[in-house]
Amino acid sequence: MKEHLLIQEVIDLPEDFHIKDFKLFYRDIDLLRLSKKNGTPLRFTFLPDIEEKIKEMKLYFKAAMEKTDYQGTYTYYYCTKSSHFKHVLEKAIQSHIGIEISSAYDIDLIKSLIEDVSIKQGTKIICNGYKTTEYLKGISSLIQQDYCSVIPIIDSKSELFHYLENISTRTCLTIGMRINLTFLKSYNQKSRFGLSPEDIINHYHHDIKTNNQVSLTTLHFFNEKGLDTGHEYWDVLEEVVRFYCRLKRVNPQLSTLDIGGGMPFRSSLSETLDLSLLVLHLVSTIKKICADECVQEPDIMTEFGKYTVAEATATIFKINEKKPGNPIDWAIIDGSFITHLPDTWAIQQQYPVFAINNLKENNKPYLLGGLTCDSADYYPNIRRNEYIMLPDTDHEQYIIFLHTCAYQEALSGFGGVNHCLIPSPKHIIIDRDDHNHLQYTVFSEKQTSDHLLKILGYRK
Repeated sequence: MKEHLLIQEVIDLPEDFHIKDFKLFYRDIDLLRLSKKNGTPLRFTFLPDIEEKIKEMKLYFKAAMEKTDYQGTYTYYYCTKSSHFKHVLEKAIQSHIGIEISSAYDIDLIKSLIEDVSIKQGTKIICNGYKTTEYLKGISSLIQQDYCSVIPIIDSKSELFHYLENISTRTCLTIGMRINLTFLKSYNQKSRFGLSPEDIINHYHHDIKTNNQVSLTTLHFFNEKGLDTGHEYWDVLEEVVRFYCRLKRVNPQLSTLDIGGGMPFRSSLSETLDLSLLVLHLVSTIKKICADECVQEPDIMTEFGKYTVAEATATIFKINEKKPGNPIDWAIIDGSFITHLPDTWAIQQQYPVFAINNLKENNKPYLLGGLTCDSADYYPNIRRNEYIMLPDTDHEQYIIFLHTCAYQEALSGFGGVNHCLIPSPKHIIIDRDDHNHLQYTVFSEKQTSDHLLKILGYRK
């Protein structure tokens, strides 16, 4: 049986953790005490981590641009679909960033934040995604409101015409266009978003070049691979940047390259990827290609979602029972992976996992099983023969999954009916006050049977 990387992670704790009295602490938070006090399953979000991740990435880009003498600027956007919760958005925008949205309901979310004065006037809003009629109307209304700096990313030729027909002729419309990577030789995946390079050029010449009401400033792309060290990402990046240079020659107003999201987060604490070097490679690559093309390098925008929020949240379970298995024993948690960490089941996402207590005991390999009757409700839910190391004891045992903020509620739903009627967990928000003291707030209690029965129509 192959040894799982998480064995090493138990030995080499990250700097945010320490062990005291054979118990695990996170940022001075006694995780065993937190679990016993609030019950499990339990989710907690440590909001200061969001600010730290944004600050960290801004510094990486600043350092890379200074080192390469890069002449463009960098703007950080948060991708709301990773987590739409108000406490997340409010904490993120305190770091002076832009916001990327992708649906009609995001418009109401933005307007609510404007009403609360949580968003400052002039905040940059990028509008991505498939544009339904309601979404198009919402984008137009945001543009007309003229409170935020709104840039719709055009995905189809008809989209531009809608804005021109529904906003004041006195309004100068600033737009971006998304390039469909399917048309690039080096991209091997399918994509339904964006326009081909030739369609972008033709759209510009026919509908934008002589229209004083429209300014095409941004070229957007998103590589599903995400930023990594593999050659496929960099081959695609080179093609996109060379097309940017081609478009810049015919459209002097083009100034910005939006590289989308995909910045890695620590799905495993044993990963050694240096994000500062990754950013340096990105910046230097763009600069070199632009120099080859004799085109001024663009301002760079990113739309980081998982990177922004994933590491701010952790999910805690209690082990209900340990059962013998073949070829490996099972540890049954008091929750469900399909309900509480659905991307472990849907896309085989992995997370760092630690035992919280009994840390003086010897470790033993286990598969973790959920409470549902679904055979896919286990972790690690991957084809490779991997497992989790837990203390070999029959004493009460708690475990923690790290970096679980992004997409979990979006996939499983929040406040509704979950698979096999497994209730949603209690969720605690942890922040620091002006004196740097920890503050604990209950965001939502554990879902009750009465609540589930009301949703299902059994009670009024």
